[in-house]
Amino acid sequence: MAREQKGADAASGGDDAGGDIKIGGRLRHARLMKGMSLKDVAAGIGVSESFISKLENDKVQPSLAVLHRLVALLGINVAAMFNNETEGGGPLFVMRAGERPTITTRLRQKTDGVVLERLIPQTKNALLQVNIHQVVPGGGSHGLISHVGEEMGYVLEGTLDLTVGDQVCRLYAGDSFFFPSEELHGYTNPGDRVARILWVNTPPTF
Repeated sequence: MAREQKGADAASGGDDAGGDIKIGGRLRHARLMKGMSLKDVAAGIGVSESFISKLENDKVQPSLAVLHRLVALLGINVAAMFNNETEGGGPLFVMRAGERPTITTRLRQKTDGVVLERLIPQTKNALLQVNIHQVVPGGGSHGLISHVGEEMGYVLEGTLDLTVGDQVCRLYAGDSFFFPSEELHGYTNPGDRVARILWVNTPPTF
């Protein structure tokens, strides 16, 4: 699995978009609940202690692969970084267009980010995790990840190079895909426009 380079410590997050969630406080809380030091977390995911400190203070943003390694080490998942504010009660949850929460990840400032837009709430017994991945040209996961479960996706716009195990496939708008999440996987956007992918994981271990 690819490791975040020490040079990423110099990365800096850009201005927050509407609905963009600052994840530093939630990561710090999860670390303290595990009784881990900054040094413990840094060693566990292969980055510097200063990077973790900056991340917890929302001064940098991790790549998608690093964020996944981080939440896995802390015993949570990316879905736990989102809040649970939704409209309605009972069995129906509504998340309005333009108002859904997002998390931005990137390796370098404003150049290669991925925005995760949550489509369904994170509930205690949820079986699904559903996001739209918005990937800028040249952006991607910046590493391979694996976890329990299965996942599928549908390319809404743009182009995506998807790696699963030793396979690499170029996908276009209208294409769909499926694979077991235990396989190492990652992606990049080779095109010249933002790619948007509807992405579903079950169970919500991503």
